[in-house]
Amino acid sequence: MRKFIAIISFLIWAVSNIALAKERIRITTGEWAPYLSETMERKGMIAQIANEAFALKDVDVDIHFFPWARATELSKSGEWDGTLAFARLAEREPFYYFSSPIYVGRYVFFHLKKKPLSWEKLTDLKGYSMASTRGFGGMGDEFIKAEREGLFKVLRLTSDEQSFNMLKAARIDTVPSDLEVGYFLLNKLYGHESEIFTHSSRVLYESPYHLAISKKCKRGPKLLQDFNEGLKRLQDSGRYKEIIKAWHEKAVYRQAIPAQFR
Repeated sequence: MRKFIAIISFLIWAVSNIALAKERIRITTGEWAPYLSETMERKGMIAQIANEAFALKDVDVDIHFFPWARATELSKSGEWDGTLAFARLAEREPFYYFSSPIYVGRYVFFHLKKKPLSWEKLTDLKGYSMASTRGFGGMGDEFIKAEREGLFKVLRLTSDEQSFNMLKAARIDTVPSDLEVGYFLLNKLYGHESEIFTHSSRVLYESPYHLAISKKCKRGPKLLQDFNEGLKRLQDSGRYKEIIKAWHEKAVYRQAIPAQFR
């Protein structure tokens, strides 16, 4: 009888612990300050939003930083559960579930002030030379299509740093980049010397950034639902706006990004 009671007690304990155990998601990402950064507070603005959204659904988040190509490979294969923060592109649809938009960035063309750049449509950029990080697609499907068709030449490099170094040396004409990320990086790389750069006034693409969960992750649909519900609660409560406002008011943010572009 005692043995039977012991077994029942153990089963109750085991079931209780399983019920209380938190869900966990493992997310890959890359350096993309101020949105995502291994060295910044809360690992960047988008990382903070993702963490707080999942916390509202009792999901623990493990975010690990890799080179961007590796981050994509690990999530696409299902070795890790997902990636922050992806633009939603047609070529990615077969491999990922996409969350509701976390933040909307503005992609623009950065160039040297001494070499003005004016354009109305992508065909105006025929023959231009550009550089961008491998795997980046925030420029949108139309840009990706034009790149593949050879309308302009895009050197795909390991990092944004390499792209802007080439632009500084006038070895390329322009760098398509998220506006906030671009100015943040230029300030980090060159300080006051970054005043030699500017960006075209026309926005290339308003790019919603998502949590992308691998379709090879069996828990994918549930994790996606949890995240979207947590994100909506953040937005409805006003906490989402508080997070963004707090980031925009940080000294490091104000120093890097001109006020009119925040």
